[in-house]
Amino acid sequence: MSDFTRLELAVLRSIFVETPQYADGLAAQLAGASVAERENTGGGFFTTISVATAIPRVSSPRVLGHEIYASVEGLADGMGFVLFMEDGYLNLLEGYAFGYENTDLLDLTSVKFTISHSPND
Repeated sequence: MSDFTRLELAVLRSIFVETPQYADGLAAQLAGASVAERENTGGGFFTTISVATAIPRVSSPRVLGHEIYASVEGLADGMGFVLFMEDGYLNLLEGYAFGYENTDLLDLTSVKFTISHSPND
């Protein structure tokens, strides 16, 4: 794993737990993955993931992670997350702030957070 933040890794691992039928394959991909690009959009973030094509594909839905949330220091309402797959590979992790909160001033590489399975936890 290369260049992933603590938040990104915690979210990805929580999504894998949420989808046990794909967990082993997703974890294998993450072990051979790196961050291709990261953008703080002001309303959340996008992390583009690069996976070595020698790692087997996972036959999963295109979108995973509908039940993963985080309380994030600096955001009153926290964040939700979705993982997009492309052709059986990890592709894009999206984190989005609830409400109209701005993430521009958050240092997403070191922000404190707590992962939950409810936006109100």
